[in-house]
Amino acid sequence: MTDQILLPGQAAAPPGPADMTMMYVLHHAFRRDVHDFRRVVPGLPVEDRAAWRRLAQRWALFTTELHTHHTKEDQILWPLLAERARAGEDVDSLRVLDEMEDEHTTLDPLLTSCDAGFSALAAGAGAGQLGDLRSDLLADLTDLDEALDSHLGHEESAAVPILQRYVPGEEWEVIERERFRGRPSVSHARRFLPWIFKDLDDAAAARVIAIGGPGMRLLLASSRRGFARREAEVFG
Repeated sequence: MTDQILLPGQAAAPPGPADMTMMYVLHHAFRRDVHDFRRVVPGLPVEDRAAWRRLAQRWALFTTELHTHHTKEDQILWPLLAERARAGEDVDSLRVLDEMEDEHTTLDPLLTSCDAGFSALAAGAGAGQLGDLRSDLLADLTDLDEALDSHLGHEESAAVPILQRYVPGEEWEVIERERFRGRPSVSHARRFLPWIFKDLDDAAAARVIAIGGPGMRLLLASSRRGFARREAEVFG
């Protein structure tokens, strides 16, 4: 059995041989970002287009990473688990995996609505409508927060046990390293690494660095200060 990490907001950390640290760290980042957007949107002056443009660009980082994560799950993880569940005639697991894909689809229109809201406020579309646009965006973010947290919690509590049942720890390490993390460009790593480390406690951060090795440590050290400065500009 591998000692599993448990981060704030995480619904569960089912036991098993696969180390789920990187998945849980991503889930932490997704939850954290939506909370940060919900916090800053109500107080951001609707006429400050530069601030809304910065917020829209930061939103794009969040949505890009979320879409990438969900696409890899849909194309790699759920099919692998479904194949093994079918071989074992495990109908309960197959039902959960179908629900995972359905929940991804349910999130898409919420993300699209938020995209439109950020874009409209960044463009300053219709000066008399900006207050309403901000109110609509906050409502969409609230709905997204609830739906995303529900999905991530369902995945942590119901889908991860399926992975732990059917995927040996050594196999998951290879899948996670080669097919989920892959070989990102340096420019992407310099955006991605400080993003996933934001608000992690020291123990969780040390665990991620142990997985990533010296290269991750160097890239993080060279990019963290600039990321923190930009985060302060966006979120205060």
